[in-house]
Amino acid sequence: MAVRAATAARPTWTRGVLWALVAATLLAVPQVVRQSYVLDILIEIALYVGLALSYDLVVGYVGSLSLAHPAFFGVGAYATAILATKLHTPILVNLLAAAAITALLALAIGIPSFRLSEYSFAIGTLGFATVAQVVAQNWIDLTSGPLCVTSVPRPAMFVPIDSLPAFYYLMGGMALLILLFTRRLIGSRIGRSFTGVRENEVMARAVGINPFKYKMLAFSLGAAMAGCVGTLYAYYIGLVCPTDLALNLTLTLLVILFIGGSGSLRGVVLGAILVTALPELLRVSNQWRLVAYGVGLLLIINFLPDGIEGLFRRRRRTRDSSG
Repeated sequence: MAVRAATAARPTWTRGVLWALVAATLLAVPQVVRQSYVLDILIEIALYVGLALSYDLVVGYVGSLSLAHPAFFGVGAYATAILATKLHTPILVNLLAAAAITALLALAIGIPSFRLSEYSFAIGTLGFATVAQVVAQNWIDLTSGPLCVTSVPRPAMFVPIDSLPAFYYLMGGMALLILLFTRRLIGSRIGRSFTGVRENEVMARAVGINPFKYKMLAFSLGAAMAGCVGTLYAYYIGLVCPTDLALNLTLTLLVILFIGGSGSLRGVVLGAILVTALPELLRVSNQWRLVAYGVGLLLIINFLPDGIEGLFRRRRRTRDSSG
């Protein structure tokens, strides 16, 4: 029995050392990497990791196809840009404001939309995303329309955040917080209820789970996290335009979930890294970049229909059956 306990404890110890090495490497990156281009890519990866995790909370864990995520991201960015430029509020206030505004918007959209069928829900969220972009384009007094909200001041959190390494730590810290929060949430009773709703709403209702309640919770939390990511995006870019609410962001997030494997934290993170970094790596051959990217996606669709996480699960089942 003692041998079995030692064998079971060894993977946990090894995993802890591995995570410590990963954390040390990530912290040391700005001290080693001096190229602005590389740091820009790493910041963009952190942004997409946070966005994809917040999106997967709705699509992967409760199984509802939302097309409104660009709107929540953009509303959070606009809220921060307007507050920072007109009222000069600090970053923590803007983060809370962006989270609250987007969560309230999600409630206002979700209450009527979740009472429809899944397809009608997707169309309803698409309509909201379209309206949000039209409002941003035409409400000149608030959003400056196509001229964008410009000159967003650099934030300060104990120290001024005005360099690429500082934004790397800020955006990476936000992605890590979203990852840890999502992991804790998914491992709780709420997360198990999310899974139950996704797998079988009728059965979930039979055991006392209210599908509408948990769908609304996932939708609101995902929107609030997207709004917080939008806050950091506004500070990083320095301006917010109506194009930041464009629907092509939804397509990118869906590709990330498909490649990584929806309903999996590890798969979503790896999918975000791959989808963000691969086009940049392929710039060495600019003429064939898009062709190679498309071929890569087709190969993943054919050989990894469950995404990268599906590959890990198959390897685990093979190892367990052989052991």
